[in-house]
Amino acid sequence: MRGVVAAGLVAMAAAAWAADETSWRDHVTFNASLRVRGEFVDWFDPPPGAATNGAERYAFFASRLRAGVRVLFPHLEMAVELQDTRLTGLPNDASLGAPFGALGPGALYFLNTHDTTQGEPFIRLGFATLRRGGFAATLGRFEYREGLETIPADATLATVKRTRVAERLVGPFEFTHVGRTFDGGRLVYDDSWWNATAVGVRTSQGGFEISANPEVDDVWLAGLALTLKRLPFALPIDARLFYLYYSDERPDVPKLDNGIAGPQTGALQIHTIGAHALTAFDAGPGIVDLLGWGAAQTGRWGNLDHSAWAYALEAGYQLPRLPAAPWLRGGIDRSSGDGDPRDGTHETFFQLLPTARTYAQFPFFNLMNLQDVFAELVLRPHERVTLRTDYHWLRVTEGRDFWYSGGGAQKDDLFGYSGTPARGNHELAHLVDLSLTVTITSWMTLGGYYGHAFGGDVVTGTFDGGDADYGFIETTLRY
Repeated sequence: MRGVVAAGLVAMAAAAWAADETSWRDHVTFNASLRVRGEFVDWFDPPPGAATNGAERYAFFASRLRAGVRVLFPHLEMAVELQDTRLTGLPNDASLGAPFGALGPGALYFLNTHDTTQGEPFIRLGFATLRRGGFAATLGRFEYREGLETIPADATLATVKRTRVAERLVGPFEFTHVGRTFDGGRLVYDDSWWNATAVGVRTSQGGFEISANPEVDDVWLAGLALTLKRLPFALPIDARLFYLYYSDERPDVPKLDNGIAGPQTGALQIHTIGAHALTAFDAGPGIVDLLGWGAAQTGRWGNLDHSAWAYALEAGYQLPRLPAAPWLRGGIDRSSGDGDPRDGTHETFFQLLPTARTYAQFPFFNLMNLQDVFAELVLRPHERVTLRTDYHWLRVTEGRDFWYSGGGAQKDDLFGYSGTPARGNHELAHLVDLSLTVTITSWMTLGGYYGHAFGGDVVTGTFDGGDADYGFIETTLRY
C-alpha cells in the first residue's frame, strides 16, 4: 500500500510541477535539526535486595538527528523526514519487576531493547496533503497533536493551549528521544470561525522503543474535534468538543488492572468524549486567562465495563509590562481511579497515547488516578530567556488503585503503562522543579531542567527512599 501511495504522490508532484513555471527552489524546503541531551537520575530508592546497590542513580546521553524535505504547491504539500536516534550509558540494572517497575527514563529505554547503547534510523514522516478552499486531506505518516487542531491568534490563548490543552490524550511524545507518529488519514475543514478535524490512524512504535519504523499491531485510534475559534463582539475564546475512540486488541499483552483477577487480556475499547474552553481578558495592569477541560469515558476494559472521568480547572495572571513579565498560573487537574477492585467496572481514567511529560515534567506520574494541585511561575528576564518554576501537590484519587506512570503503547509486546499499588494511601509526592530555556541564536537553543520529589506514603509504602531527583541539559540546533 505504501508503494502505491508513494507512486501516487510522485505523479501528483510531477503534474503540479509541469503546471507551474517557477523554479523548483520556490517549492522545496530542506530542514534539519540535532538535539543532544545529558540526563541524570536519582530515583526512589528500592528496598535492599530488590536491586543492585545504587541502581537508582545513573546518567545517560542521547542524540536525535532529523533531516527532511518539504514540497509545497498551492494545493499540494508533501513531506518526508528521516530520524536517527542514539543513546548510550543506559543502566542495565534499573529495570525491575513489579511493584517497583523501571527506575526512571533510562531504565525504560533499556527495558524496551535490553541494550545499554542503542541506535537506529527510521522514517519519521512521509505524507501528502491536498487542499482546496477550506478543505484539506492528509494521507501517510504524520504528527497528530490532539487539542492543537487550531492555534489561536491571541498570544496568551496560543501559549496556554500549547502547554495546558494539547496532547493531554494524544501526542507525538516528543520529549523522548524517539517520539511517535501516526499512520493513516486526516480530514480538515477550516474557516475563520470554526474548524472540524477527523482522524483515523494507527500509532507507530517509538517513545522509549528505539525501533520506530513499524506500527504497533492491533492498536487503533479515531477521533473528531469541533473547534470554535471566535465569537462576534466577545472576549477572545477557544472552545472545542472532541470524541476519541481507542482500541487495543493485542491478545498477548496484559492490560494493567487493579482488580482481584489481575491484568486483563481482552481487548480495550474506550470511547472518550470531552470539551475545553479557554479565554483571556485584560484585568487591571495584567491579563487573566481561564481554562476548563473535561472528559468522560465509557466502553470495555477486557472483560470489564469501563467508566471514568477527568477534569482540569486552571487560571493565570500575567503582567507583561513589568520586568521579566511574570506569569503566575495555578489550578487542579484530577482524574478518576478505581475504588472497588471487586466489582465489574474499571473506573481508572485511561490517558490513551499522550505526551505525558508535558504535564509531568518529572515523569514519575501521569493523569491516571491522580489529583494534581499546582502553581507555576514563568519569567522572561530577556527576550531570549525563559525561566519557569513549578510546585505540584500530588495525590492518588483512590487509595485502593495504583500509582500510574507511562505514555501509552510503544511496541507490540508492552502495554505502555505501569502501576505501583497505593496500598490504601493517598499522598503521592510534593514536587518542586525549575526549567530554563535560552535562545542563543535563531538556530541554537540551550535548555535545562531540575526537579526534586518529596515522596509521600504512596511512595514509601513500596520504596525505602522517599526522595528522587531528575534533570537534564540539552542543546538543539536547527536549520
